[in-house]
Amino acid sequence: MPLTEDEVTRLDDRAREVGRRVGWDLKFVVAPNPEFVGLAVGSIFIKGLDRLNDLAYLDIDLDLDAIERGDRRIVFDEDGDPRLL
Repeated sequence: MPLTEDEVTRLDDRAREVGRRVGWDLKFVVAPNPEFVGLAVGSIFIKGLDRLNDLAYLDIDLDLDAIERGDRRIVFDEDGDPRLL
């Protein structure tokens, strides 16, 4: 079941705020097939695309918590692309 517009807005706003705090252009993305979601830095996915279910929504929310706390980090890989560690 696709997310509501309010849920998408809430996650995207939160991702952008967390990204601003840690210095990355982080955003929540819904794929053209709305059953798939992920986190991206610019146009590069650092998490997902994952099939949307209650756990995917919660997992992204938990990852945002971890990024905000510093438990997970976004770094450049050997190709210069951002990756979530």
